[in-house]
Amino acid sequence: MFILVFNSINFVAFVLPILLLYWFFFKKSKAAQNVLLLASSIFFYAWADWRFLFLLIASIVINYYLALKIRKEVNDEPKQRRFLYIGLIFNVGLLLYFKYFNFFYESFVELVNVFGVTSSYTTLSILLPLGISFFTFQTLGYLIDVYNEEIDPSDNFLEFSLFVAYFPKILSGPIERASKMMPQIQEKREFRYTLFVDGLRQILWGLFAKIVIAENCASIANPIFDNYENQPESILLLGAFFYAIQLYADFSGYSNMAIGISKLFGIQLMRNFATPFFSTNISDFWRKWHISLTTWMMDYVFTPLSFSLRRYHKSGLIFAIIMTFILVGFWHGANWTFIFYGLLHGIYFIPLVYSGKINSSEIVAKGNFFPSFVELVKMLLLFLLIMLTDIFFRADNIEEATYYIALIFSNEILTIPNEIFNSNYLLAIFLIFIFFFIEWSNREKKHDFEISNFNIFIRWGLYIFLFLLILFFGKSSETFIYFQF
Repeated sequence: MFILVFNSINFVAFVLPILLLYWFFFKKSKAAQNVLLLASSIFFYAWADWRFLFLLIASIVINYYLALKIRKEVNDEPKQRRFLYIGLIFNVGLLLYFKYFNFFYESFVELVNVFGVTSSYTTLSILLPLGISFFTFQTLGYLIDVYNEEIDPSDNFLEFSLFVAYFPKILSGPIERASKMMPQIQEKREFRYTLFVDGLRQILWGLFAKIVIAENCASIANPIFDNYENQPESILLLGAFFYAIQLYADFSGYSNMAIGISKLFGIQLMRNFATPFFSTNISDFWRKWHISLTTWMMDYVFTPLSFSLRRYHKSGLIFAIIMTFILVGFWHGANWTFIFYGLLHGIYFIPLVYSGKINSSEIVAKGNFFPSFVELVKMLLLFLLIMLTDIFFRADNIEEATYYIALIFSNEILTIPNEIFNSNYLLAIFLIFIFFFIEWSNREKKHDFEISNFNIFIRWGLYIFLFLLILFFGKSSETFIYFQF
């Protein structure tokens, strides 16, 4: 498996010729632009693992056909529903088999063993297709939207194929909605200098987040987690801190690069992160963290579930929230740690439900540079809660996570570890400060490095500053955390 990761020279060599062809030779025709992008997307996916290209093509063909059948039978509700169910079974079935079959099988065998029935078993060698969680959710949403008559199905196979396989987002999202992306595919893209430059700016920020922030944090967090039982208890809290930053910088960095690359082709993808660590409650956090997944779950799981349970009032609402977030956790991987991670996040909503503040969402210190003392305390407490919960996201099993947390809250929790004065730790903290300072300064803007209104000298000063940080403190990496999902 060889993925053309965004932060590699190979990807630059891949995308530059496509850009030149796209804007110089294919600019006169929408169809020509789409053919080039689809061919590039197929090559991009096949280069990573050609065996799963056939699965991707099958998904495109079947969902394209089913959407047309759903709309064709608009006057026959039973037939229409039947085609929708076929689509749901097909798409969910792909996920259940490739991503969750071994998990359910192992869990069943363990349950049987509890009742004294011993059995030996071997798991199947099922490879996980790249991006399956992302493109499957995208096609699921498409079929449901067609069924609900919120969008018209595409009768252009080329355009629909590009919607599913578009290479900037195929591996790790964002999970796009057809209502937003299809209209852009269905029209010829004109070169827009401001959009192109903004795309480069967002790529630079994503690259900084990934190879400077995430990788420097990983170089500290990974050894701590990999050998946590033999670490001083006081250092474990730092490990959790650096991992929380690593997880955020890694995935938000990928998302910013994906969105920025897409802007180079004149197609705007949805924002996936909106400075989530500057939230003051868990509801606001999830409005700003992995936005494409959260909105998908809210629209297709939480809304219909909460509507069906509305007669149970707050109890029904809490149940709907917890079930939704269990699915959010389980979406991430076939492990009880992810289920428990989602369960905890669902439980965190309960005080908001009873206080009537579940829909509260605001930009902290809007119009001001400094937050109030109350806002600062809320942000820090929420970050601490997220940081501790992320330990379940990182751990191999629940027992390991709970033991790690138990060690954190030992008698040494208030002891300052000597390691913090290590040059690697001090450097990472300094870089994190720069990262969050820039994010804080841009928290009210369209993305984390939206500086188009700055003076030209300030803009170029920031570009050169980030470039130098990347040059001197960047660490190479051939993968992103969310590739495993």
